[in-house]
Amino acid sequence: MLGRAQFGRIALTVRAIPVVFPVRYALNDGELRFVVQPDQIAQALDRAVAALQADGFEEDSGRRWTVFAAGPTRRSDSFENLGPLAASLSLGPDTPSGGLGALFSLQPVILSGRWIETL
Repeated sequence: MLGRAQFGRIALTVRAIPVVFPVRYALNDGELRFVVQPDQIAQALDRAVAALQADGFEEDSGRRWTVFAAGPTRRSDSFENLGPLAASLSLGPDTPSGGLGALFSLQPVILSGRWIETL
């Protein structure tokens, strides 16, 4: 299910305060890759435990789905090994970092998803 979407929400705690923010993500070699602005949240994400939640809708069947992945995160030093995946994770040229931001990976330890039938 994670491969069906590009957008999700990352959740973590920053000094015991829950923080949830949207990200564009991609699957790469069993890890979730995403980019955030290099700020306080990026500092908190490095070597933390976080969760990603995504959901979607299948127009053909009318079914909805939701998926949750949680595990350790780590900051990556380079976009070089990602090839075309790097462009899909870009924050956009109008961001203060010029669109690159800080690249992170989340290695799922807990993975859960389900289909939700519509009424």
